Amino acid sequence: MMRLMTWHGGDKFTLDQVPDPVAPPGGVVVKIDTVGVCGTDVHITQGLFPSTPPKVLGHEGSGIIVEVGEGIDRSRIGDRVVMNGTSHCGVCAACRTWSISRCENADPTSGMFAQYATAPSQSALKIPDELDLELAAMTEPASCCLSGAEMMDIPVGAVGVVIGGGIMGLFTLAFLKRRGVETMIMSEPVAARREMARQFGADLLHDPANGDLIEFVKDHNGGYGANIAAEAVGKPELVARCVELVRPRGQVLMIGVVPEGAPLPVDLYDMHYREITLKGAFGRGNVFARTIEEIGKLNLDGVISGRYELQDVPRAIVDSGEGKGVKFVIKPNG
Repeated sequence: MMRLMTWHGGDKFTLDQVPDPVAPPGGVVVKIDTVGVCGTDVHITQGLFPSTPPKVLGHEGSGIIVEVGEGIDRSRIGDRVVMNGTSHCGVCAACRTWSISRCENADPTSGMFAQYATAPSQSALKIPDELDLELAAMTEPASCCLSGAEMMDIPVGAVGVVIGGGIMGLFTLAFLKRRGVETMIMSEPVAARREMARQFGADLLHDPANGDLIEFVKDHNGGYGANIAAEAVGKPELVARCVELVRPRGQVLMIGVVPEGAPLPVDLYDMHYREITLKGAFGRGNVFARTIEEIGKLNLDGVISGRYELQDVPRAIVDSGEGKGVKFVIKPNG
């Protein structure tokens, strides 16, 4: 029997025992090492992201393959892997015209707030020997940020701003910097998060308590707004702030997930007049596999702020929602 944490709506969870999973045809069973607590998990419990209970949450997981299903070579047993949330067929309309993470024929990986998870073999990607299993669990959030960063056109001498210094904001900043943004600004009220942005490539740090962000950007950019502004919190008013702080023909990137049904509180005339581009980046795009190598190039020291046992998932979700650290993770097997 294995243990898992089941979400029943709101802040209600139960720690349950169920039979050990069996690898499906074409699939594998992974013994979970680490699962990240995602902002989406937080939003689900707050009713801000659509999801139907009962359900096992958790989708940022790494571990070791312990069983393979029919059609999968047994040599995969023992592989250290990170798990993608879905498989992809590569031939449906979504795969061809949108992204493989939106595949119409996808098979899902099971919820990862559990001691074991099942996944399509295709979705259990082997990680390099030098990449720590715990850090590998950050592949999923990092892939969302890499996908978004690669949507941006980077002009010469670009100035970029990220609002929100959680893990999504840090990864977004790092990937924009690596893509060639000359000056990256992090705006974040929590000092520890703000300072951590330095190791991800931030050139300038802004504390919202010490002055207006628009004026800060202009003071460091010859009186002009930023070329690129990314919102990594998930608040409509901060998306609107990004629209305000970019220069004419600037680009705004939505990384944070806003509540379903939220309007954009922005002056559309101004946005139209200044020819602002707004792009949504929701999910892993086509870059999950590449992200494994990319996160290995980053300095992730100290990014994990807390490690929780499986029964402490509710507390970890609350702590994450209150922004008490950068990244919290669950260790289902101790």
